[in-house]
Amino acid sequence: MKFWFKYISIGLIAALVYLLLWSDAPVSFELRQWLANRLVFSVQPQPTLEPKIDSVLQASYADEIAQTAAAVVSIQTVFNKGTLSKNPNPTSLDDQYLVNVGLNVGSGVIIDSRGYVVTNYHVIHNADSIKVQLSDGRQKIASVIGSDPNTDLALLFIDLENLPTPRTNEQRQVRAGDIVFAIGNPYGQFDQTVTMGIVSATRSVRTDFPIYQIDAAIHPGNSGGALINAYGELIGITAQQLATRNESAAQTGIGFSIPYPVVKSIVDDLMDDGKISRAWVGFRGGILNERGHQAFAPPQSNFGEGIAVTSVEAGGPAATAGLEPGDFITHINDILITSPNQAFEIISNAKPGDSMNFTLFRQKEEMHLSLTVSEAPRVRQ
Repeated sequence: MKFWFKYISIGLIAALVYLLLWSDAPVSFELRQWLANRLVFSVQPQPTLEPKIDSVLQASYADEIAQTAAAVVSIQTVFNKGTLSKNPNPTSLDDQYLVNVGLNVGSGVIIDSRGYVVTNYHVIHNADSIKVQLSDGRQKIASVIGSDPNTDLALLFIDLENLPTPRTNEQRQVRAGDIVFAIGNPYGQFDQTVTMGIVSATRSVRTDFPIYQIDAAIHPGNSGGALINAYGELIGITAQQLATRNESAAQTGIGFSIPYPVVKSIVDDLMDDGKISRAWVGFRGGILNERGHQAFAPPQSNFGEGIAVTSVEAGGPAATAGLEPGDFITHINDILITSPNQAFEIISNAKPGDSMNFTLFRQKEEMHLSLTVSEAPRVRQ
């Protein structure tokens, strides 16, 4: 009896081990679950945490874009109107000459509800006639109030009522990495087209004014359109896109926009008397990254304060005063500088003949320079 009990027990144990470890039979799964519930502490599944609302990527910016898009207009210009040339292949006596009419297309932004429209200078340069079409379909021949080739800006006037204007917020700082949207009229056929990108960099070019480098596509016909931020606020006027010989402009991902503070300053001057008398000091500068700030800025300067001089124009006021590339400017007229835009605003508010005082650091040694503001040289038209 003991013999049979021993072998029966061994057989049952072997069968149990088989059921627990190797068998795929349903009874095996039930047995494993039964043992797990009694021999192993159960672990309650952790609840899935929902992401915070402000960390979720916004799915649409349609409402923000709509706040400014209505103020973006299409512009068509006619130049060389009425120029005649001999027809090489006339078909009749009435077909001896051809009338040459040049056309150009661009975009613009209604900057003032009284009828003022800002666009690029190169869009309306040499135009005999300028037609503006609003987003609601209204059309009007525009007159030129004035232009500034230096900044590639021009101010037009249209005699219409109930004009929409864009949202603006000069207190909001524009930084590399900000989401932006370009709104315009590419190729003169696709009005109210929106392209998306980011601010790639903020730079200083030519005569002391900053510019935004962006990667949003700017096609022919977009020039003069609006650049807005993710809040629907106008932050600049699109100017141009860099293109190489074998690439279209939109392929490079390098476009430029004139910052709104520059636009506002030029527009205000042109509204005054149609002319620009711009203060000029003759240097270019920009903000530094954290490593650059540590290399050039004094120890007491916080990151984000001050601008570095990148170049100085020969014969200009800055060069005459002794400013050099590599100098780190912390104050202009005792005002702490925190961005190229702020430096531009201070300089643009001065008049030719005014004195300006600079506090700067050269190789981390404090220096003070004074210079006399000149009138900005004009770009040949």
